[in-house]
Amino acid sequence: MHKPLGAIVPGLPQVLAPSLSAGYAELAKATAAVGDRLHAEGVRRIVYFSTQWISVLGHSFQAKKKLEGLHVDENWYELGDLPFSFDVDVDCAKAMAAAAVQAGYQARLIDYDDFPVDTGTIVADRLLNRGRFTTSMVSCCVYSDYEDTAKLAGLLAAALAKDGVKTAYVAVTGLSGRYFTTEIDPREDHLSSPEDDKWNKRMLELLEKGRLAEAEKLIPEYAGACKVDMGLKALSFLKGAGVAAQGRTGTLHAYGALYGTGAAVLSF
Repeated sequence: MHKPLGAIVPGLPQVLAPSLSAGYAELAKATAAVGDRLHAEGVRRIVYFSTQWISVLGHSFQAKKKLEGLHVDENWYELGDLPFSFDVDVDCAKAMAAAAVQAGYQARLIDYDDFPVDTGTIVADRLLNRGRFTTSMVSCCVYSDYEDTAKLAGLLAAALAKDGVKTAYVAVTGLSGRYFTTEIDPREDHLSSPEDDKWNKRMLELLEKGRLAEAEKLIPEYAGACKVDMGLKALSFLKGAGVAAQGRTGTLHAYGALYGTGAAVLSF
């Protein structure tokens, strides 16, 4: 049985403004290329796990069939409006929520107009999807640690495997999280710390080589040293879903800076 496909992609709005920087353009192009690959491989549904959709009371699953609206990023509103339109797989959401509840997790379905979809999911879907996939969204619970997130993702993937719809799992996340705190010229964007750059590249190299176990041992040190986005918990979601695994090599399509932070497009 083939392992499911998936990827790590960035979710800051600069990626949707490629004219501002060659680095932003490279990340955007790479993300779109991953979407093309998923489509070519016969993927019909994407499950998003975005570190920007944060939940506190358990785990949330998007269940609004036609989710449409207009979003403005709370930090970079000068980059303009972000209209969105998602074709949500409601049966998928119900199956995942049921599996979570059965395993003792607290879960809820989200189904109401004007839901504030996070920037990360909108950015990723704009580049990956282009009307080719149905979607599903799983929240990032702040009280679910690395191991617990991996366990949950395994339960969700097992539930979805039953319906036969070829599914990809996409983690929308950043790497090092040290932002510039003053306005910068996007053309001069770079990693805010040389040490962050070294750490990001070290971790990405391990994932490229399929050395997941070694990367996981380094995560606590990496997270502490580089203020890593949610402690790289998005990787645990991909691990639990069967996307990232020891011995499974990744393909690094792009790596660069987003307002001083680290960003990568890495597919499995």
